[in-house]
Amino acid sequence: MKSTRQLSTLAVAAAFIGTVVGAGFATGQEVLQFFSFFGRSGFIGIAVVTILFCYFGSVIMRISRDLKSDSHLELVKFICGRKLGIFMDWFITFSFLGVLVVMAAGSGAVAEEQLGFPPVYGSLAVILLSFLTVISGINNVIKAIGFVVPFLLLAVFGVTVFSIVQDPISLQKVVFLESLQSAVPAKWPFSALLYISYNILLAVAILSPLGVEARNHRSLFWGALLGGLGLGIGILAINLAIISRVPEILPFQVPMIFLASRLNPLLAYGYGFILLLEIYTTAVSILYGFTARVAFTKIHKMIWAGSACVGALFAARLGFARVISTVYPVMGFVGLFFLAGILWSQFREILSGFLRFERK
Repeated sequence: MKSTRQLSTLAVAAAFIGTVVGAGFATGQEVLQFFSFFGRSGFIGIAVVTILFCYFGSVIMRISRDLKSDSHLELVKFICGRKLGIFMDWFITFSFLGVLVVMAAGSGAVAEEQLGFPPVYGSLAVILLSFLTVISGINNVIKAIGFVVPFLLLAVFGVTVFSIVQDPISLQKVVFLESLQSAVPAKWPFSALLYISYNILLAVAILSPLGVEARNHRSLFWGALLGGLGLGIGILAINLAIISRVPEILPFQVPMIFLASRLNPLLAYGYGFILLLEIYTTAVSILYGFTARVAFTKIHKMIWAGSACVGALFAARLGFARVISTVYPVMGFVGLFFLAGILWSQFREILSGFLRFERK
């Protein structure tokens, strides 16, 4: 990849947000599983992951910029060392395939629940567009991601505000959620850690080249900060919207579209379209991350991307909610080692600087 170093702060932030928000986030299913079911504690979890998004996003992009890393390979080797790095490298690479399945299943769920089409139509449309975008190059990948983000955030905030106005949040609803069982087998602190760890693993696909492409270190830092804050505010908004419609919202695989449909049928169709676009941006980012790691020529990139897309279409038939509750927690558990590696690398850097200062 030829580095142009032309990405502004807002472009970096939009690409960061667009990589994370996708099938799980924007549908509301991911927020429901990892935060809403924990009631009052879920709000603390949201604050924690917001801070961690800002921190880890900034660190990953800075290290990648220093290493001039076109993919996550050099980053992982630097953070985890040679032996653990080999395992983590391939785990991340093939985790991208699992996330691609989630995107395919999510787009199928939207097509079925909102548009009344067979799920395969939605999955095929998003996966095909992702394939075409990825083989066209990194510049088009980043442009596609950044273009959709403002529409998604506006839609999320709009649905949230009108949902709360129509049906205000109450303590009884929050307590009711606390009495239910999440599909994520953890207490809220561990659930928050799982959430941030698998999302950072997912975001590495774009954060690594973003660090190289950022205009300067200032754009990188503020882009990470704005991106992390945007993600945190979006999670909070979706959580509030879900709580406002408990318990009737719980059976739906795509809670946010249900909320939009309660406001206005046309609004639901509009949100469904934006949601498909946002699922597409995440599918693009992780498919790019996969091909950037395993393919080194344009022909190989097309073959690997095509194979991954076909496999995702078949695996998506397992169902959206089931795929989320299976793929993401596994990524989260392994991702904890990656986050620990990042923290250790920062500690080593601080210690090295301190020792150099002492020698002087």
